Amino acid sequence: MAIFSFLLHLFSAIALAISPFIQNLNRILSTMLPTKDKKTLEKLLRLAPEPEQAFNYDELYGFLFGLAMTPEFISPEEWVPIIFGGDLPELKNEKEMAKMTDCLTRVYNQLVTDFQNDNLPFPFELDTLHDDQLEAVYGWVSGFEEALVLREELWDPEEYPKLAERKKEDLMHSIMTINGLVDPIDMLEMFEQLPDEVFLETFPGVAGEVPDREVQIQVFLLATLPLSIETLQKHARWVDKKRRKKTGGQTIPLPIRPAVKPQDDGCSCPGGSSCCGAPPPPPKKEAKIIKVDFSQHGKKRGAPTAPVFQLKINLQGAKPPIWRRIQVPGDTTLARLHKVIQLCMGWTDSHMHQFLIDRTFYSSPDIDDDMWDAEDTKNETKYTLKTLEKKILPGFQYIYDYGDDWLHRIAVEKVLRAEEGKAYPLLLAGKRACPPEDIGGIPGFLYLLEVLANPEAENYDEYRDWLDEEYDPARFGKEEIALINAVLEEMYS
Repeated sequence: MAIFSFLLHLFSAIALAISPFIQNLNRILSTMLPTKDKKTLEKLLRLAPEPEQAFNYDELYGFLFGLAMTPEFISPEEWVPIIFGGDLPELKNEKEMAKMTDCLTRVYNQLVTDFQNDNLPFPFELDTLHDDQLEAVYGWVSGFEEALVLREELWDPEEYPKLAERKKEDLMHSIMTINGLVDPIDMLEMFEQLPDEVFLETFPGVAGEVPDREVQIQVFLLATLPLSIETLQKHARWVDKKRRKKTGGQTIPLPIRPAVKPQDDGCSCPGGSSCCGAPPPPPKKEAKIIKVDFSQHGKKRGAPTAPVFQLKINLQGAKPPIWRRIQVPGDTTLARLHKVIQLCMGWTDSHMHQFLIDRTFYSSPDIDDDMWDAEDTKNETKYTLKTLEKKILPGFQYIYDYGDDWLHRIAVEKVLRAEEGKAYPLLLAGKRACPPEDIGGIPGFLYLLEVLANPEAENYDEYRDWLDEEYDPARFGKEEIALINAVLEEMYS
């Protein structure tokens, strides 16, 4: 019932934003950037070592938008390579480098300035919706989410125990809107719990306009997207204000300076060292710059050549969502991937498992298991992610414990170039602890959460005695990620 109430509350919040939106399903796109900057950025993206792995223009704009409002400075050395799929482009000379990095810097700085002046609204007009332009919105949202993930803890309501409950709910709804547009499968499962009659009562007349439930949900999420962006911006300002009260420091985010100042870059900013909103660097301190080192970025002798698969693992049916984002080399076998999943999720590897890929099962052959049939199930030790690449796109399934049936949906988010000196497998991010083993699958786990949320429940003490005393279903953060990565490095280095 708690989940149902939460969904109903979420639907009601969306309904307030959607009423004027559903009356017309055409869309007008507002001007986002000057044509000159847009063309320059598009040219820059085409210089990526593997253009198909780089952002497109809409993703880049959403990414920079998200960075500009993140209440913590993120060095360009961290985020610039992400734009190009993990590695910087090869540039012909310093003049070309200056032109490209200056454009990227100028756009970022302008967004920072707009945000600090409270003038960075959601850049699309959703009064009308045009099907052939929807891709731009989804691309923008995808890039925006990539920026949020870089400092995911800053947007997590659970990190702010003193935040008012209503603001926590608003923040959670906003994050769910972003996640639902990027990864609609999880959101669809949550909304499907709402009975049809309640759905239609909450949104009268919508079914006639958009009969398909999945499309309805996407329309709802799009309608509430501007409000979600506004909520996230308010939260960012609150976090920054709180930080400045403690430290007396400068507001975050900060503008950045171009790596090289071209002789004629067409900049209209008034003068000198504070071009594009970037303040002059303080004495004896290194300025924040975008560095492009021609000797390091380009074709590296001896660099790893195997591709790296970025996977997002979602435990299906878990409410709130339980997930992990990992990077594993393409030569990883399914048998090794199983071990990585067990460690990253928090399972104990005490039960049987199997992968389901393109209607074919892969598992560990056990000569003592009469149920294992080599004709129906392939040996997971003989197949790698690279050899199965075409079959695992866009995703596949992993089932653990045939009694509790923990079903994981694994999405292939990206295929990247391996970075020299970087340890793989690598756990990047995640949310919430996995359920206790042998709890009875998702139904048993959801019941456990209800009991733990009510210390007055009749069997609360019984469950607490049965659980590990340190078990906290909401706990999964930097400490857990660091510990898991240390174990991964020790196991596979």
